[in-house]
Amino acid sequence: MKFVKLCLSATLLISLNSVAADYEYEVIPKIGQSFYDDDSGLDDEFLYGVDLNYYFNKEAGLQIGYQRNDDVEYKWYPSQTTDIQQFYMNFLYEPTKNNGFTPFFLVGGGYEDLSNEIGDKKSQAFANVGAGVKYALDSAFDISAEVKYIKKLDTMDSDVVTNIGLGYKWGMPVASYLGAQNSVSSGSNKTASFKPQPIPLPENLLNDEISFGDLPVPKGEEQKSKDIFAQKEASAANGVATQDHASKTGGFATDANGYYIQVGAYAKNIPSQEFLDSIAQSGYQPILKEASVRGKKVTKILIGPYGSYEEAKSKLPEIKHKINRTAFIYKI
Repeated sequence: MKFVKLCLSATLLISLNSVAADYEYEVIPKIGQSFYDDDSGLDDEFLYGVDLNYYFNKEAGLQIGYQRNDDVEYKWYPSQTTDIQQFYMNFLYEPTKNNGFTPFFLVGGGYEDLSNEIGDKKSQAFANVGAGVKYALDSAFDISAEVKYIKKLDTMDSDVVTNIGLGYKWGMPVASYLGAQNSVSSGSNKTASFKPQPIPLPENLLNDEISFGDLPVPKGEEQKSKDIFAQKEASAANGVATQDHASKTGGFATDANGYYIQVGAYAKNIPSQEFLDSIAQSGYQPILKEASVRGKKVTKILIGPYGSYEEAKSKLPEIKHKINRTAFIYKI
């Protein structure tokens, strides 16, 4: 029960921190299989559960989880079954992504509760280590596969657990990859499909528009955003360039052709000064570019320009790591 209370307290602390802190957490429902030690006298059984991952930064985090096996049969006690619940907490390490794949490693422990204790089979604490890999379906969702080794601290039984899960990164926008149509000439069209982020877009799709939705505006900035956008609309109506809007938000406007890396897009609100400052602190100069996405005016935040697609591609992993995991190459 002490471990359960610890998990609940940590979950509450994470929820409170989410109001004031800039971090990411992920919810992962999962299913899998438990392979029990032969000495445990338990039959292998299907499992289901859920993990909550809280990230201190882009690579390290804390995992709180729950998994359950229903009606696990005792080999040595005919007609006897037990439900098994496991509550656990692990430290996570996730190295930088590579072409959408992210390996991860975990170590920690927890408590196993048996609903029907027979003989020396009882509820007890355990330690575990594990490893796995995630694949990003888009900026918000990924699929994962995991293997864990579990060591019971009382009976010293050793179990192996495998599972697959579908993760949702809370607060991340859901990118749309439904494809795009470009008019090549008045008599011919071509259709192409986007590859899931974070794989860089192929060069023949660099002119296609993608919107990742509106990013949140800090408290107290909403009215300021409305005022600045009203001025921007008036300037646009008079044919004035976006330099005034860029200066008000701490970025630079651009009409220069070339290859850029897009790290954000706003349709309703201006980029927050904190976000632009974070780009500058990472060693890059934010550039603002107005564009039309499906008939809707959008302000893009870009980094560049780069002289070639290959040069932009070489910078993309570093920018994803430092600024935004969903960044991609954009051509003007």
